[in-house]
Amino acid sequence: MNSMQNDIAIPIGHSQDTVCHESVGCDITVVCACNDKYAPFCGTMITSLFHNNKRHHIEVFILSSDMGKENQMKFEELARSYGQTVHFTSMRKQDFEFLPIGKRFTNISHEAYFRLRMPSLLKDRDKALYLDCDMIVRKDIAELWNTHLDNHAIAAIQDTTRMQKRCFPRLGYNSEEGYYNSGMGVYNLSFLRSFNFEEKVQQFIKTNPEKIIFHDQDITNCVCHGLFKEVSPKWNLLESFLEENPPVVEWQKEELHKYRQDPSIIHYASLRKPWFIECVHPYQSEFWKYVALSPWNTLTPTYKYHGWKRFTKHHLKRFIKTIVASKKMKYWNSLSLH
Repeated sequence: MNSMQNDIAIPIGHSQDTVCHESVGCDITVVCACNDKYAPFCGTMITSLFHNNKRHHIEVFILSSDMGKENQMKFEELARSYGQTVHFTSMRKQDFEFLPIGKRFTNISHEAYFRLRMPSLLKDRDKALYLDCDMIVRKDIAELWNTHLDNHAIAAIQDTTRMQKRCFPRLGYNSEEGYYNSGMGVYNLSFLRSFNFEEKVQQFIKTNPEKIIFHDQDITNCVCHGLFKEVSPKWNLLESFLEENPPVVEWQKEELHKYRQDPSIIHYASLRKPWFIECVHPYQSEFWKYVALSPWNTLTPTYKYHGWKRFTKHHLKRFIKTIVASKKMKYWNSLSLH
């Protein structure tokens, strides 16, 4: 296992980016970013990844600005137990502190922006799979890894039509080019390097700071609009995809009809994460299933809303929403994973 690096260059022995056949294991490069506080959640995601992809050789690169020794050792223990590999790269948080994280997005830290450095960090890789920490990988990812990127920058899912309506007027590019969720993406690193992605990111940040609300996602969509390759929502099942009438385009509805009770990757993309007592996600138990298999198996649920005023305000809002959205909750309660 690699120890924490002192700079942002990751030493890599050889490229592992050849397409693999379904009948044999793949060499897969995975990247995630987290701080020391989020390590148990990132570790749970990686546990699910390793557990359901034992036939592959997976190298995970963890980008962090403050990963503690105790959690670093747990990640290494996890990788050893599955015969996989984990690397750590120390990032300079001050390089990103001028970028917004927003008061509303209390679950977002500046680590969200670290993925924007992937093309230069992984110089010897042609592609890499980025995964957010608040995910559970339930299936073999060979099909996703084998996505033909051609001249596309990133393979990802389109976000909800609700999100698109909020973003297109602000971001100002053609809505037909789509707005993609950045929680999961297969990054075409060789293309992004030739595209001068990181330089274009810096230029966009410098000239359009007022457009950045949804963090790295806004930046990547603006810089790479028209260059995304859309994949099935089964690879990034958002909470809103579980609504009885999900706010998605027609082909996604067809995919969700097949896969929303058997998704390949669950993304707990809401403020009430599965480790919070307030979480109402119908697939919350899937998260705790993999906590139990991880080195962080002593983790217990906590309250998101601390303090009497915040706690009372939250539960009052939840009570009102439950009455208004009782049909939705009834539908959610009918869902179960296959």
